[in-house]
Amino acid sequence: MSEKLRILIVDDDTTFLEDISFMLRDRYELGFAKSGAEALAAFRSVSWDAVLLDIDLGRGIDGFGVLDAMHAEEPDLPVFMVTRDTSSASAATAFKKGAVDYIDKRPDLADLERKITRALRERILERIARELSAGAGRAQGGMIGKSGPMAALRRAIAAAARSKGPVLVTGETGTGKELVAREFHRLAAPGKPFVAVNCAAFTKELIGSELFGHEKGAFTGAVERHIGKFELVADGVLFLDEITEIDSGSQAKLLRAVDQMEFERIGGGRSIRFRGRLIASTNRAIPEALKKGVLREDLYYRLNAFPVAVPPLRDRIEDIPLLARYFARRTARDLGMPTPELNAEMLRTLCGHDWPGNVRELERVVERLVGQGELIMPDELSEERPDASSTQDLLRLPYLEARDTVMREFKRRYVRPVLASCGGNVAEAAARMGLSEWGLRKILMEIEDSKQQRLRSADIPGDAKNGLS
Repeated sequence: MSEKLRILIVDDDTTFLEDISFMLRDRYELGFAKSGAEALAAFRSVSWDAVLLDIDLGRGIDGFGVLDAMHAEEPDLPVFMVTRDTSSASAATAFKKGAVDYIDKRPDLADLERKITRALRERILERIARELSAGAGRAQGGMIGKSGPMAALRRAIAAAARSKGPVLVTGETGTGKELVAREFHRLAAPGKPFVAVNCAAFTKELIGSELFGHEKGAFTGAVERHIGKFELVADGVLFLDEITEIDSGSQAKLLRAVDQMEFERIGGGRSIRFRGRLIASTNRAIPEALKKGVLREDLYYRLNAFPVAVPPLRDRIEDIPLLARYFARRTARDLGMPTPELNAEMLRTLCGHDWPGNVRELERVVERLVGQGELIMPDELSEERPDASSTQDLLRLPYLEARDTVMREFKRRYVRPVLASCGGNVAEAAARMGLSEWGLRKILMEIEDSKQQRLRSADIPGDAKNGLS
């Protein structure tokens, strides 16, 4: 998963696009548009962190028109006007319309790069801080996190919400897949119903009735008509949690409903139109689910129109202090007691744990710490774990697994403690390590990429390999 910020650059000057691409491509994920129409199409197809926008775009809509259109749909999007028109009137118009900076295209490209990078960093960090502050007040912890993986997750949710197709959320147990579904609902269908179904809670005899409903007399015990969740959700969002727990036959019926956007109640002969949005989730690795047959390939291809991967907590270490403090405040408030202070040593211990239960496990640990009235770390967190990366142990492993093992140890024994001692602040931790901020983020990204590469090398049956991105 890439942690680079995503920047859209809009300019009809090919030479300038080449120059600015050379300057920024190592630091950011870049997109380009040469006209107002191309800019708005790109803006609506992908979630961007910022836009660099020229005023004069030749024929058609100019930069000011593009700025108005973008801010009408996304008022908080940072837009920087980059232009050769240095008149005060143009600058005043740009700021009046909501541009966050007005940068002239001077021949000194190094100075231009510094200005753009500084402006982008300041504004994007402000934006992340606002989102974090808003998220911290939501029930159940909301989408709390300022790490690169969380920024990427927010972008993926926003892009999926702008689409019309089904969404498949993948992630380990406890990562917050339902929170992702609720955030999707907030963006895609605000004010409309949100209906969640725990697919693991129903037998194969009952899941069809739960999803599609049944008519009176459809089977023994059907004493009255039952309205299923597909019908109940109307034009809202239907969330099918743990989709791989549905049996294959029921998955085939679900595929028809998703594919044709219609269904029938059990025992009924009338087709009913499905008008809502569907978002499904699973805690299983997709290659494993396909190989074992717990997820039909045809259903997977249909649901995976917009994949959203929720990162495990161990891959967003810098969010652990934020989450821990939030859970401590909430627990203390619920118990009617003062909020305890989690000191640096406690945060280092929390950041050093692998958290196989992810955010849910962290939440329970912090609740237990606060509830017992004395902040003493549980033995399973405090005890020193053996080094898993001894030379003899590594020699027995395949290359990718050995590399992953070493990277995990490096992250646990060095990166995590330094991040924790800096309160999760990546910039401060990078300075302490003698790295640039982006250098540290690159290390974190490489650790994640090593895991993704191992996943891609897994044995996937049939043509399913071609369906994985």
